[in-house]
Amino acid sequence: MTVNNRVVWITGASSGIGEALAYEFHKKGARVVISARNKEKLDQISQSLGENCYVLPLDMMERNSFGEALESVLQKWGRIDILINNAGISQRSLVADTDITVVEKIMMTNYVGPAGLTGLVIPHMIERNEGYCLFVSSVAGKFATPLRSSYAASKMALQGFTDSLRAEVHHQGIRVSLIVPGFVKTAISLNALEGKGNQHGLMDPNQERGISAEQAAKIIVKGIEKEKREIYLGMVAKTRFALFLSRYIPSLLAVVMRKAKVT
Repeated sequence: MTVNNRVVWITGASSGIGEALAYEFHKKGARVVISARNKEKLDQISQSLGENCYVLPLDMMERNSFGEALESVLQKWGRIDILINNAGISQRSLVADTDITVVEKIMMTNYVGPAGLTGLVIPHMIERNEGYCLFVSSVAGKFATPLRSSYAASKMALQGFTDSLRAEVHHQGIRVSLIVPGFVKTAISLNALEGKGNQHGLMDPNQERGISAEQAAKIIVKGIEKEKREIYLGMVAKTRFALFLSRYIPSLLAVVMRKAKVT
């Protein structure tokens, strides 16, 4: 798929991978809709991008606002060619220490919200027999580590949702891809939730050493242009090894995870 002159809606676009994607798509000639809760930051991005950027504040916890948001995009540019469900929140807490409200917030933001928004957008793509839906997951959606129980669960849910959706709409000209980041240098660990709902506030050393958000955005856009089923990025030796074990020797991976030093 060529991205020039496409209408691209990106959630979680106020920072990190989402922000970098907005700049990369704009550079490629696309018109971008940027959504997140932080309108001030979205406005700053919009000032840099100019008239081919539409600011649309959106909270993935507020499902009742999705319909109005969709109509706003359609009124602005008449269609949505590419939807990138990027909004998400991570976790740093043991199951025994995690309030159910934190579990709910993570699942709503990472899975229920994207599923609900996509469910509203898909009929409009079906009408045109064209469109592309993408979901930003994580290696945690392929294998789970300690301190990430709800985060991993939400990303594994995205995996299943993506696979089902892809099968349902393939013959209607709609493409569906899963984006699987490993280590990307963003604020995801800083904003991760601890057991009582407070922010973790610490940079994960693996994230610190990860690829830049700008590099990640370039890889993702190239993957979209090639219509890759799954787009992997920021992988290092240990994540590749864990992916191998999860597929071929899951019993060994289970032993490894018992001893894993996770921050």
